[in-house]
Amino acid sequence: MHMKLLSSRYFLAFCLLILIALLASSCSSNSDSSNTDRDRAFAAPAAPDNPATAIAVGGGHSCALSEGGTISCWGLNWGGRLGDGSDEGSLVPVGVVGIDDATAVAAGGAHSCALHQGGAISCWGSNGDGELGDGSDEGSLVPVGVVGIDDATAVAAGGAHSCALHQGGAISCWGSNGDGELGDGSDEGSLVPVGVAGITDAIAVSAGWGYSCALHGSGAISCWGSNIGGGLGDGTDEGSLVPVKVAGVTDATAIDAGYLHSCALRRDGAISCWGSNRGGGLGDGSNEGSLVPVEVVGIDDAAAIAAGVGYSCALRQSGVIACWGNNEYGQLGDGSLDRFSFVPVEVVGITDAIAIAAGVGHSCALRQGGVISCWGNNELGRLGDGSDEDSLMSVGVVGIADAIAVDAGDIHSCALRQGGVISCWGNNEYGQLGDGTGKGSLVPVEVVGIDDAIAVSAGWRHSCALREGGVISCWGDNEDGQLGDGSGEGFFVPVGVVGIADATAITAGSRLSCALRESGAISCWGINGSGGLGDGSDEGSLVPVGVVDIDDAIAVAAGDTHSCALRQGGVISCWGFNGGGGLSDGSSEGSLVPVGVAGIDDATAIAAGRGHSCALRQGGVISCWGRNYFGQLGNGTEDNSLVPVGVVGVTDAIAITAGDDHSCALRRGGVVSCWGWNDFSQLGDGSDDDFSRVPVGVVGVADATAIAAGGEHSCALRQSGIISCWGENTRGQLGGSIRLPQFVVGFGG
Repeated sequence: MHMKLLSSRYFLAFCLLILIALLASSCSSNSDSSNTDRDRAFAAPAAPDNPATAIAVGGGHSCALSEGGTISCWGLNWGGRLGDGSDEGSLVPVGVVGIDDATAVAAGGAHSCALHQGGAISCWGSNGDGELGDGSDEGSLVPVGVVGIDDATAVAAGGAHSCALHQGGAISCWGSNGDGELGDGSDEGSLVPVGVAGITDAIAVSAGWGYSCALHGSGAISCWGSNIGGGLGDGTDEGSLVPVKVAGVTDATAIDAGYLHSCALRRDGAISCWGSNRGGGLGDGSNEGSLVPVEVVGIDDAAAIAAGVGYSCALRQSGVIACWGNNEYGQLGDGSLDRFSFVPVEVVGITDAIAIAAGVGHSCALRQGGVISCWGNNELGRLGDGSDEDSLMSVGVVGIADAIAVDAGDIHSCALRQGGVISCWGNNEYGQLGDGTGKGSLVPVEVVGIDDAIAVSAGWRHSCALREGGVISCWGDNEDGQLGDGSGEGFFVPVGVVGIADATAITAGSRLSCALRESGAISCWGINGSGGLGDGSDEGSLVPVGVVDIDDAIAVAAGDTHSCALRQGGVISCWGFNGGGGLSDGSSEGSLVPVGVAGIDDATAIAAGRGHSCALRQGGVISCWGRNYFGQLGNGTEDNSLVPVGVVGVTDAIAITAGDDHSCALRRGGVVSCWGWNDFSQLGDGSDDDFSRVPVGVVGVADATAIAAGGEHSCALRQSGIISCWGENTRGQLGGSIRLPQFVVGFGG
């Protein structure tokens, strides 16, 4: 019987697993861990109390075998796959009940198995297809013995089936068999082990998702079961109920079966993979699937191999790890935002690995000393670091200790560093990081060609730098002319703003930019539909145009569709959109030219958000005006205000910043307070409250020297030159990420 489709039950189970992960990613709550991602990824690990000797990664959970024969598991626990007697998931490892003599552990789709001293096997978790092998189809929250096996030397757990290698080289499998993955010549599932046909000389076994593979003593490989995409490697896409030889492999030393692809380690340290290649899981530099083995590019020193769902990893002889393929959840561990890689990329921060494991969307490494690090998708706690989400509190920006200024854009951030260079991180879809690549980055990357910057500003999808000599360079999106170079074409590297050589300050708004000039005049460029350029028209401009009637400005701030200037004498003028009262002239009518803010004549600083503005005033008080849907005015209400209102409880502010719908103040002593919208924890107070109408303190920051508020995140420059950020991190705008390897609690964490 030829098979081209996975059994419907098995396929639906796998789709449900993916759906669970996606739903969890959109509605799981944030962790309140105060450790930074950078600290967790790169700090020296704590010595484990019970060092690990082996690891396994399954469909949403992970397990570790420790010295002494105990097993701990963590992550998703539906069906009881953690084996702790409950069905409650765990963010940290929990002990498997009743096992103290294990010699190996395997993690499957929704179940786990242990090999015991003496050759018996126990399994636990989901059992709808008989994958526990105890003769029933009842799941178990604790280990149950596999019927009739007392001479096993290895165990493997697949999507919904399991296999054992026996002394002498025979293999038995049990569980789902709709695609022939048990290898007994039938497609009937079995609640107890059945022998794989024709294999008597195996030295290793691997169970994938709907198929299985065996390594023979000769170095050949046989596979059986589903062959969608060519996972059996026999040159066809026809499934097989009995083992078939993988084409052209006679020197393998290890085998691993993933979801729809498999990989083999060869004697010379090379790796060959075959099957589906969507996302690049074969590592041959393409995304074309192959019915026969193809060589992974650039690896000739591999010591171990792991095949996950759509991606693969190799342990290299040096102790470093390289991964390739799908990277949707950061499972490649290279710290990038790239969705996939067709060739191997190195896992960040690991040089002492001794074993690896790959699962549905996360990976784990066993390291010297019994330490375990995991990376990738952390929904439901599968990384085991005690969290299931980005930090609610501030996280340190990776690799920056010499910053002198920071600014936060919509979903990217930038820092001015000593020596006049600029580094940016986060979303880079429009080139706003300025590194010439257009690829987002979880860690700072240097802006190309700038070593004389004296200020930096990050806008919605573009960034600008003020350089020595008063010139300005901008990079990123230019659809509305916000780069000011006269072209309207976006650039991934900095381009010069036309006609300005006397600037003293720069601000990048949503889709416009403005410069303060030596004379006190202001020039703006970009979108102007609401009058945000202040030149008396509503025509956008690809080059700078002068703001009408201002020649005494000492600061300028560009918001979403409005701008404001602080003028000599402490007065403020604003222009542009005024729907929520952001101009504070007492009306809600927009203005194409500057209008005075009512009642302020003692301002020392100005900030403009999406529809609100704030002023720092003499004496350290703050007044805000405009939209207040989420409490961004800080006056204890949610009512918009056409005139300035006082921020509650702040009398010692020394700096002010405004994000999309939140505001922050730097206060004497270096503490920071924020207020307004908090859906992404951009207020930094460690809570998950949706908003705050009054200022709340940012946790863990008491030495700030400057602050910046972006779209839904915030950053602080600290006395030592480091930067801490908090809030939304969907595109890496915090500069540190759980996509990097994290120590598992109790095993280094």
